[in-house]
Amino acid sequence: MQTAGASVVFLLLVSLVALAIGLFARSWRTARRQSRLKVLSVVSLGHRERLIEVLQDDEVLVLGVTSQQVQLIDRRKATADELCSLLKGALEKPSKGGFSFAMASLAVFAGSVALLPLDALAQNIPLFEAIPSKGGGTNYSVPVQTILLLTALTFLPSMLMLMTSFTRILIVLSLLRQAMGLMTTPPNAVLVGLSLFITAAVMAPITDKVYAEAWRPYVAGSINFEQAIERGIEPVKGFMLRQTRADDLNLFVKLSGKTYAKPEDAPMTVVIPAFAISEIRTAFLIGFVIYLPFLAIDFAVASILTGMGMVMVSPITFALPLKLIVFVLADGWAVLIGGLVESFKMSS
Repeated sequence: MQTAGASVVFLLLVSLVALAIGLFARSWRTARRQSRLKVLSVVSLGHRERLIEVLQDDEVLVLGVTSQQVQLIDRRKATADELCSLLKGALEKPSKGGFSFAMASLAVFAGSVALLPLDALAQNIPLFEAIPSKGGGTNYSVPVQTILLLTALTFLPSMLMLMTSFTRILIVLSLLRQAMGLMTTPPNAVLVGLSLFITAAVMAPITDKVYAEAWRPYVAGSINFEQAIERGIEPVKGFMLRQTRADDLNLFVKLSGKTYAKPEDAPMTVVIPAFAISEIRTAFLIGFVIYLPFLAIDFAVASILTGMGMVMVSPITFALPLKLIVFVLADGWAVLIGGLVESFKMSS
């Protein structure tokens, strides 16, 4: 219980520090964005015409201002008195606005810390404790585990795109939309969502294996964190190697400057890029096959319109309905998605 309470206090302190830093940075940017221009004198020359002297940095600009434009007439070096007035104004503005706002935010932070229970502050907060475990690994304190988890969350999009079937599926669906002549239908959000659920279906066996071999033993305490990572990577790595061409894998092994006895010995830094370019190549090949029937429809419609003398009519006007009805009658969505899922099973 003491460790849990100390962890809560630690997370609260981190949140308050982040809030104070954010408020201070915001006030600092606001102060920096304030203009360093100062109007020295204004002379009216008519109903809407004025002659204005403006101090900018170390120069005095003479501007002619009308209702339609602002024109630079002359410029000169500023005198010492004029520079002192500009510096005085620049120091006064942040103190009235941004600096006081930053000081107020720091005061709120200090007050929040003061309101914390004294017994909670008196506890030994395990900030960066690393305790050796029996299996030769290391067990980290809860705050460190929380930081590691938040850091890992930033890599989830990259892991989703480069370590699963998501890339191939999304590229194929996008090429299908272009082949049919539909630039924005279905929308990108629909394609991405559909790709996510298809990816979940394809990766379900891999996910179950990772859960059974890595997560459950780690939660039960039978293995440490490093062993859980090693066991969890093995099924994913095996899936990636089954989908990766030998030529692509050999290319990145050659670029790494090392040799390995078998593909399973290659590190993830070699397997991931090889898997990514293999997936893109496979998606392009599937897209080429998808394009063929739609190209045939485009050629047929264009030939018929040319033979009828309707040269000025766009073939897309007639080809698009034909593509839609042919795709629907052929049950294209089920065939395409089923083929995509089977393409991963065939390589297993």
